Amino acid sequence: MLAACDKTGPSVDSKLVATYVDIRAMEQSLGTETPEARLARKSIIEQHGYTLESYSAAIDKVLDDASSWVPFQQAVINRIDSLIGNTPSVPPGQPKGAQ
Repeated sequence: MLAACDKTGPSVDSKLVATYVDIRAMEQSLGTETPEARLARKSIIEQHGYTLESYSAAIDKVLDDASSWVPFQQAVINRIDSLIGNTPSVPPGQPKGAQ
């Protein structure tokens, strides 16, 4: 019953978020299927301490759990906002100042 009262939601792996954002940023310039993109993706994944398999498994885990997807995407948005100098947004349903 205590878990039902917890409004913090599932935890989000900040390393996974950073890796995901770095890959998406790289894909904006190199695309997704070029040899350069494949090499860059592998390098980014390894720089963040993942193997291709462990990164894929971590992303699949988020995709397979509906309750993890929204917090993960909000963390991605907040990371992108912080990188471009915007103030991170508040997750849906969370009062301002509760971050």
